[in-house]
Amino acid sequence: MISIRIKLILFTSMLVIIIGALSCLFFLSHAKRQQKDALKRLGTSLVMLLVQDNEVKHALRSIQPAFLDAPIHRVRELDSEDEIGYLRISNSQTVMFEEKAPWVNVDMKKIPFRKDYQNPVTTFSRTVWTRGGLRIVDEPSQTSEALLFSCITMDSGEVFCDFAAPIFEKQTFSEEEFAAQILGEEGVTKEKGQQILGFVQIGLSHRKLVERIQKIIWQSIIPLGVFIVFGGICVTFFLTRYIVSPLRHMASITLDIAKGDFTRTVDIHSQDEIGQLSTNFNQMTRSLRGLCDEKEKIMNQLREHVHSLCHANKELQEAQERLVRSEKLAAVGKLASGVGHELRNPLGAIRNSLFIIKKKIPGTGVPTDTQKVNQLLEIIERETERSIKIVNDLLGFSRAAKPTVSPTKIHSIIESSLSRLKISEKIKRVVQVEDPVPLVLVDASQIEQVFINLIQNACDAMPMGGLLTIRAQREDNSVLAITFADTGCGVPDSIKNLIFDPLFTTKPKGLGLGLAVSSSIIQRHGGYIDVKSKEGKGAVFIVKLPIVTT
Repeated sequence: MISIRIKLILFTSMLVIIIGALSCLFFLSHAKRQQKDALKRLGTSLVMLLVQDNEVKHALRSIQPAFLDAPIHRVRELDSEDEIGYLRISNSQTVMFEEKAPWVNVDMKKIPFRKDYQNPVTTFSRTVWTRGGLRIVDEPSQTSEALLFSCITMDSGEVFCDFAAPIFEKQTFSEEEFAAQILGEEGVTKEKGQQILGFVQIGLSHRKLVERIQKIIWQSIIPLGVFIVFGGICVTFFLTRYIVSPLRHMASITLDIAKGDFTRTVDIHSQDEIGQLSTNFNQMTRSLRGLCDEKEKIMNQLREHVHSLCHANKELQEAQERLVRSEKLAAVGKLASGVGHELRNPLGAIRNSLFIIKKKIPGTGVPTDTQKVNQLLEIIERETERSIKIVNDLLGFSRAAKPTVSPTKIHSIIESSLSRLKISEKIKRVVQVEDPVPLVLVDASQIEQVFINLIQNACDAMPMGGLLTIRAQREDNSVLAITFADTGCGVPDSIKNLIFDPLFTTKPKGLGLGLAVSSSIIQRHGGYIDVKSKEGKGAVFIVKLPIVTT
């Protein structure tokens, strides 16, 4: 993309070049025309001076060339710049005087005699013809009807303005007329005679004309062109300095504004249209900044509302999950209570009957059969005890009592829980309790049951050994967080929301009541239990309990 600065420079440069070229051509053409006119006036004046000179007429009448010396001398004095290339005076029969300048390389015989005044058609019409290798261009005379004027180009390339005029017997040309011819004034009166005594022919060289034109080119036209170019450069600098530069600066500021920087403003240096545009631009920037600030304020309010809604939605989901879990716990507890109550009495009767049967079987007799019967009775007794334990767990789950809370040190509960478990030597234990740790308002026996369950689960997740870290620290002024972190297999994301549901377990012999009972106990204490885990990288169970406030 071509910038407006380059376009302006190109346009201004082309305009300056065109104006400079046209101005130089016009000035050169005008100077050439003036020089040619001056040359014509000089030649006409010199010719007419000789034509009107009485000594010349006397010399022609008497055929005495010596009388021509004085008029020719006066003509040479008038030729101050030495422009006369040749001079010829002749009568009707012969050439009485003929000479050429020493610097002219031309044969006078090749310069035709101009005695065709009797043919006015040839004299005053513009013709081009070649004679003897010369080119002669006749032009109509505007100064004198008696004057013959033509341009002769020699073989050497030199150009002459040929002036020729007839010398009449009666004709006067005063000094005032000579001055009028020099000054180019019109209205010179002529009087025609009836008899032609001879002809005067003068050739003025273009050499001086070319030199003067070259001088004009070097002294006037080239400085004029340089002045026009310099003026164009100044105009371009002015346009780029006061028009393009503010626009470029304004364009750069618009890019910053597009990026959100509304602090940029345009410096106002003038009161013209550019200054008014800068003022309007700054007003627009201030308006955009105000709108952006208002928008940012609204966006912050929306973010706060969205954050509040997300937090409320999360709390609502958690409350819904807790409610569903409580409902499940209540339903399972009710079912477990009924089933356990109905099964415990028959299982108790079976266990009592087995005890009586084992006492009544004699120790001697048929040893083989007695041993087999004893083995079967032991199997029945073992499975009955296991069934009774399951029933007791179900009854314990369904009969979870309301906690009897009191201010308790959490460190003692952790130590008691660890002492009641047999932990493999492959598992390293780390306990970190904040000192001083605040007291919690809990039922120590129920919380100990929860901790035992969580520690047992962590140990089960690390059969090949690992690190068990138990940490207790204040989360804020009202909550104490106790974390149980292991380096075991972790909990998959697909079952993370199901591990606190009753009867859900991944253990082959588990009943799926441990975490459900633990969650129920923590909820009855006004706390909360959660899990963070990645499969294969261990699990962290977090128990939050209320701190005793004074």
